[in-house]
Order: sequence, then C-alpha cells, then structure tokens
Amino acid sequence: MKRMIYMAAAAAILLCGCSKFLDVNPKGEVFDADMFSTAEGYEDALYGIYNYLAETQNLYGAHIWWVAEACSQNVISGSSSRDYQFGYMQLGRWYDQGPTSIREGIWSKAYTAINNINNIVQHAEQGGTAGFRHGNLYWGEALALRAMMHFDLLRLFGPPSWADAQTKAQAIPYVERYTFDVTPFYSYDEVISKILADLMQAEKLLAEDAQLLPAERDNSAPGFTGARITHLNLYAVQALIARVYWYNQDMTNAAIYAQKVIDCGKFNFRSRSAFVQPDNGTLDLSETIFGLYGKKYQQQNASKYALSGNVSNPFILPADYRELYAQKGDASTADFRLSAWFNDGDQTLRKLVNAIYYEGGSSSYTGSSILGANIIRLPEMYFIMAEAYLDNPSIGVDYFNAVTATRGRAAISPAEFTEEALFAERRREFYGEGVTWFDMKRRAADISTVRGDILPGNLPSTYMLPIPDAEFEARNNMEI
Repeated sequence: MKRMIYMAAAAAILLCGCSKFLDVNPKGEVFDADMFSTAEGYEDALYGIYNYLAETQNLYGAHIWWVAEACSQNVISGSSSRDYQFGYMQLGRWYDQGPTSIREGIWSKAYTAINNINNIVQHAEQGGTAGFRHGNLYWGEALALRAMMHFDLLRLFGPPSWADAQTKAQAIPYVERYTFDVTPFYSYDEVISKILADLMQAEKLLAEDAQLLPAERDNSAPGFTGARITHLNLYAVQALIARVYWYNQDMTNAAIYAQKVIDCGKFNFRSRSAFVQPDNGTLDLSETIFGLYGKKYQQQNASKYALSGNVSNPFILPADYRELYAQKGDASTADFRLSAWFNDGDQTLRKLVNAIYYEGGSSSYTGSSILGANIIRLPEMYFIMAEAYLDNPSIGVDYFNAVTATRGRAAISPAEFTEEALFAERRREFYGEGVTWFDMKRRAADISTVRGDILPGNLPSTYMLPIPDAEFEARNNMEI
C-alpha cells in the first residue's frame, strides 16, 4: 500500500527553468535521469522545489503560516465556513472537518516535496554533481531543503522537546530516499539528529557562498548564483542550525551558530527609512537570510488570508494588537513596525501582502526588493544570542537592544531583560510569520483562546497537530 503522503504523484511537481530566477517560466518537466545529466537540469529541479514550496497553498503559500498564526491567537477567525477551518484549530478542535482537511494537506504536500528533493539528493550522492561548477551548491541546497521541511513537520506534528520519553518515542517519518515505500517513524531525538546531520553536511557543501553572497544586495538575479537569499545558502543553513538547537533547548550550540551568522558581515539591520513605507510582502535586502520568492503566495494571502475585516477574508486582528507595540513612558514614541506592518483602516497585516494586491491585481512589480515570504531573518539570531545570556543580562541585553533600537524602541536595562521580555519582543518582531505558536510550544505556555477557554500548555497534545489517519492505515499489517 502506498503511503498517504505520496497520494499526489511525486513526479508531477512543476519545475521552473529560467535564465533569471525572478522571471520564472514553468517547463512542466518531470524528474528523470536525463534531467540530472546537466547542470541546468539540477538547477531546474531546485527551482521547481522552491516554486512548489512558495506557491502551494498547503505549504508556505498559506497554510503553514496560518495554522501557526491562528493557533497562537495572533489572528481571529470569523464566521464563514472557510474561517472555521482555522477557527476550530484555534480552539484545539483538530478533528473537525476543516482542520482535518488542512493538516492532511500540509502532511501530504510536504512529503511530496521531500520525495522529490530526495531524487535530487540521490543523484548528487551518486556523483551526479561532480563535474559541474556549482555541483556542491546543488547537493547542499537539496540537503538543506530536506532538513528544513522535516523540521517544520516536526514543529507542527511532533512532540515538544520537553515531552516525556513515551510521547517523544514516535515523532514523524524522516524520509531519506526517493521511494513510495513506507518509511518508519523516528523518535523526536532521532529526527533532530537527522535534521542536524543534513544541515551540517549542507554547511560544508555550501562553502562557496562565502564568495557568492555579497554584503550589499539588489533584486537582480543573474543565473543560479544570483539572489542567494532566495536559496538555502550557507548562512541560511547556519541560521537554521541555530534555530534547531534553540528549539531543542541547546543554547550553547545555538549561540555558536547564531554568532557565526552575525559575524559573517553579510547581513545588517534595515534602516529607519525602510519602515516609512509598508513592507507589502517583500524580502528585506539587508535582513533576510533566506526567503521564498513568489507572486502567487501574496495573491493567496490577499484573497484569503490578508487579515482584512471585509467578509471575503476570514481573519481579523485582535482588538488589542496595537497594545503589543505600545511603549511605556512616552505614548508619542512609535514602534516603527506598527505603521509599516499593519493597516488600521482595514485591519490588514500588510507585511504579508505585496504591492500587487494594493495595485489592483497588477502582475507587474517595479520595486527595489524581492517579492516573497521570509523564512529566517537576522533579528532571530540576535534573539538567540540574547537568550543564551539570560543568566548574564549585562551581555544579553546588548543583543536585545541591538534589535529594538532599529525598531524605534527605547533600550531596556539589564534588570528589565527577562525571558518574558524576550518572548514579547519575538512576538512583536515575527507577528504574522508563524513563529509565536512555536515559541509558546517550546515554553509549554497555556493558550487563552479567543473564546475564553484555556488550552493547557503542559499537555503535549495542545501543540501537536494529529498525524493524518491515512498515514497509520498504510502501516496496518506491515512490518516497518
């Protein structure tokens, strides 16, 4: 019996071949041996993966973000049938029809992507990239993509790091071969180890990025080695390693890798002027370490999940969202993010919806940045470093204030630098990016739902999307 996760034909992923990455022209080709006989074939395959992740509604095209945002109560779901798909999730009602459909879609599409990533990895492992100028980049990016996808599945469906041994004994399958056979479940610790192993190998393979990725960037993309922030580059891999260690409560190793990214000199905080105009769903050329390029992503968010108060869009912002950005002592001192990322007029989270939406659906974009969804940004590395020094606040607060100063916030003292202050600041910074729920999961925080219920944070199930039943049905009467 084939696994539910491969119900969508794995060979049907749309591949994008292009001379310029930001001018994508789908080819509709499939993964076969001939594709991997040329460097262009590997590049097309990787473009196809990135395109699939960015534009598939079940993945980073919408649902991965919005499940986490809804469950953290960062957004409020309305009353239409579409709203309640997420509204029931907000209340922990995982088995209602809407939530069931969404989580099955995430699971299926994610493993479909992983299977096709493994096709690239296997050809690379067999020496397929050896003769190509950027062969190590192809292999390294594919390994990093595999690790990233498994990590996000673990965060959504797997147990938290603090769960008991029995709960952690079965997390998710870690699929490392291009296959339609059933892959065994691994424990939480085994999955973390496999993720880190893939990322560590990718880090070595991507060493060329030290020369390829400039410290000052624009939105041009000359060939495969241009616009490296839209690829899982060397520094994105190091940042992901830091994130994985951080999520797993290993602050010593998390700090080592976060500091690597900070020290590389390739990324800087955005200027004050960058906050004057709304972000409108773009990758920041200073702060973005890795993001997915895509137009369809923002169009889907505009039409379905743009946090607009009108009846055609299901989410609105909580009434008190502005209070999160308030500054004590001086009400006239504004947090720059409030006006740049939110629109009071229609209760829209503008950071997720690009200029195409605001220009009446025009398909053109003439801005100086890159349209897309941020996956990992520089502030996260500073917050990891700050947390690593919670027991030495005179150092930790400097990392904390380094971020907040660029957001227009007053510096805090070492005495004010606490775990709660750090959690609140991470929520301000990553609002709408699907981060808060995972922060809460890591902390075992109770969830106060929009209906007034309390979902207990000390129960692992509060933070675990149930794995689709079909995944287990495929294992009946089979030895894994």
